[in-house]
Amino acid sequence: MRKLSFVSLFVLLFLTGCGSNDEIKAPPGGADSSAAIIRPDQQIRNAQIFFYNKAIRTTDILADYIEKYEKQDSTLAWGLRVNFYDSTGREISNLVADSGLVRERTNMMVANGHVVVVSEDSSLLYTEQLLWNARESKIETEEFVTIIQKGDTLTGYGLEADEKLTKIKIKRQVSGTIKSAKELEP
Repeated sequence: MRKLSFVSLFVLLFLTGCGSNDEIKAPPGGADSSAAIIRPDQQIRNAQIFFYNKAIRTTDILADYIEKYEKQDSTLAWGLRVNFYDSTGREISNLVADSGLVRERTNMMVANGHVVVVSEDSSLLYTEQLLWNARESKIETEEFVTIIQKGDTLTGYGLEADEKLTKIKIKRQVSGTIKSAKELEP
């Protein structure tokens, strides 16, 4: 089981970040007008974050731009690229997405927009949103997915899979095409 030290690595990287007066607006409904504006605690451009379990690299997160919001336990990233490694430090898959949200306390990340995962055996996963649970080394979504493996294509809604894309479960409305149906005949 992977245990990532999100907090110490983010703090170290964000100490090198630069601040600005960029701000985002909180959802409406706050009584105090000063509570309606939330400013990032830290910002960094061209971020490179490396996660380790002891001396073994487990995950690299690369992003064009990151904003850190301490009180909300939220790190927002744009232009997201993630590399996953197994327990020996060997790269097992890559993820790219338009943006992402990291929750450090729960070791979870949500990737959003044009999400593509490529595994070491060249399996491909396409979706619009994907949740990565670092504690369980699992990815999941309720969105529409397309998976291409060895010429076979599966589609459907909802997914549970490991980071290598070797154990995949599509939850509903599953359909697909198989490259060679003759291989399935007895």
